[in-house]
Amino acid sequence: MGAYSILESDQKILDQLKGSKSALIVGCARCANISIAHDKNKPVYHIKSDEKTGEKTYKAVAIAEEAERLKKFLAKHGIKAEIDTSRSLYCAPWSEQTEIFELLGYPPVYYEGSFDSVVVLTCNQGLTGARRRVKDGVNVVWGMRSAGRSHDPILSYDSASGYVTLDEAKSKF
Repeated sequence: MGAYSILESDQKILDQLKGSKSALIVGCARCANISIAHDKNKPVYHIKSDEKTGEKTYKAVAIAEEAERLKKFLAKHGIKAEIDTSRSLYCAPWSEQTEIFELLGYPPVYYEGSFDSVVVLTCNQGLTGARRRVKDGVNVVWGMRSAGRSHDPILSYDSASGYVTLDEAKSKF
């Protein structure tokens, strides 16, 4: 089970970014990605296999598409945005265990760059985790909010297309 979250309105995000000139859009490839896939009827992941090595990689489709859409929206309002949905965000309780993650080969994520705000597409715990990863003075804003319930997604993989989708009939939201 995971946290079900819903997207904030574009206007609310824009209001939170008042005075910002640049933003980094970050997103969770797990719960938030699944929530967006459910709400917008999008694929959850796309899996690719390297033809030479057979190594599989995945892209969190729903969160990446939403981040791109939000980036274009912010640009229309004079805010230059970058996107980082390539790394998993660690929920707040886990973010305190950075030594354990480093031992496991997962270095902690610290957002650095030339931005004055971070738009967080996660549940409440992911927002707290993101706040712990920015330098002082960087505005961290909600892009999603928890809807007060959990979800139990059932995923389906189509090996021909490489897409992982939600089985809406079996999933619980």
